[in-house]
Amino acid sequence: VKNSVIADGCFIEGTVENCVLFRGVHVQKGAELRNCIIMQDSVIGEDARISYVTTDKDVQVTAGRVLTGAASYPIFIRKRTTV
Repeated sequence: VKNSVIADGCFIEGTVENCVLFRGVHVQKGAELRNCIIMQDSVIGEDARISYVTTDKDVQVTAGRVLTGAASYPIFIRKRTTV
C-alpha cells in the first residue's frame, strides 16, 4: 500500500497505490489498484488490474478483470454490480 487512505475492516492481499478504500473492502491476492476510489463492502478479485475506477457499494470485480480509465475520464461502476 502506497499513498492511500484505507478504512478499518479492509483486507488487502494485493497492491494498492494512490487509492481511497472505504470500510470492508477486500482486495484479493495479486490484484492491483491504482488511482481508485472503492466504496464499502466491494471485492476486487484475484489478479484484477484496475486504474482510475470509482465503485459504489457492494461491487464485485471478478478475477483477472482489467479496467482502465483515465485521469480525465474515470470509469464509474454503480451499486451492487458484478463486472
